[in-house]
Amino acid sequence: MSATAQHVPLHRAATRSRHLDEAHELIRSRYVDHRVRILGGQDGFLFQSQAATAGGLTVDRLTYQARIAMNAEPYDLTLVVSVLDGRLQSTAGKQQIRAARGDAFRLSNGGPHVVLDWLTCQLVGLPTEALRRVAGQMGVDPVDFRFNGMTAVSPAANRYWLTTAAYLHRLLGGPDDTTVPMLLLNTAIETAAAVALTTFPNTTMTMSRPPGPGRVAPAALRRAIAFIDAQASTPIMVEDIAAAAGVGARALQATFRRHLDTTPRGYLRRVRLEHAHRDLRAADPTDGATVADIARRWGFGNVGRFAADYRAAYGRRPSQALHT
Repeated sequence: MSATAQHVPLHRAATRSRHLDEAHELIRSRYVDHRVRILGGQDGFLFQSQAATAGGLTVDRLTYQARIAMNAEPYDLTLVVSVLDGRLQSTAGKQQIRAARGDAFRLSNGGPHVVLDWLTCQLVGLPTEALRRVAGQMGVDPVDFRFNGMTAVSPAANRYWLTTAAYLHRLLGGPDDTTVPMLLLNTAIETAAAVALTTFPNTTMTMSRPPGPGRVAPAALRRAIAFIDAQASTPIMVEDIAAAAGVGARALQATFRRHLDTTPRGYLRRVRLEHAHRDLRAADPTDGATVADIARRWGFGNVGRFAADYRAAYGRRPSQALHT
């Protein structure tokens, strides 16, 4: 059985301008209202943006060829910046950061003052509801969730975010794509939200957890497994699985850990890997079937990681299964 062909429209926009007011209007309409001015002369000013948006996820490659000062209004977005070149300084309340090439940071949504110094960066805009949903799965009431720091908790976490951001840009960056598979997009958003929560300081790292959930009846676990098996080709979330099982998300997480030594998401990934395995064995490469296409069909956007998982599970490369 193949995955359903559910796709989400992919919108792209490319802008190049030497006028500050045009750059201001684009950032204001797409992200946040702000006041902006050039520090120094305007000769040589250049603004560029290459953005793509799908299903609440936005990626953008921004360039400001000038020294720019911004004062942003408070906003309800989660924006993470990866500096590719130049420098940036941001002040929000008592927090101040300085970022250069290779640094990732979360832009404060509390009305920051920002100075951009000949900056080129990758910007990722994550849907807030996805972050709250993942925070809830980690045991924090979504109402209580908030970020409380802008920089990564460690150099390793910084590198992990840079890798994730680069993948998101590749996912939405295909020049000819007009849609993205819903299954692949939702998996990418969930993964990026989880990486953000392990990279930038937030209440999932500091809040005390409530007492663990009680035991769940075996019938609920069976209902969860049956739902995953039946719906693996659709973009389901942990909350959907919990609802089908008739239990809460935290209780479901604990039950999968206790009985299957994995998480609901891990089990779902395992099931999708099995479906991809079946499709690889059934496909005819002379008809144009590829490992990448089959991997994407089942929500695996990183073909290298898919190949590693496949080899660990089946003892050979997916390309070997395709040509059997």
